[in-house]
Amino acid sequence: MPQQIIAKELESELMLYETEKDSVHLLNPTARLVYDLYKKGRDLTEIEQEMQKNFQVDDSRNLRSDLLRCLEELRSKKLIQ
Repeated sequence: MPQQIIAKELESELMLYETEKDSVHLLNPTARLVYDLYKKGRDLTEIEQEMQKNFQVDDSRNLRSDLLRCLEELRSKKLIQ
């Protein structure tokens, strides 16, 4: 049986509840945007562009690296595939 995840909006954050594991994950606004865009089928470049539009991104930071790390964390927790 595939894992069921229930999402609940909490203002700017998103709570994800894994029914099978009885565990809760709270995504901050940036992780929430990454999660939402990924679930809509956006690729890494599109997610990066949306992040730049929605958040003040310091040019010296490696946004792509941060996004890859966030996606890997979501994958490791089996919140995305």
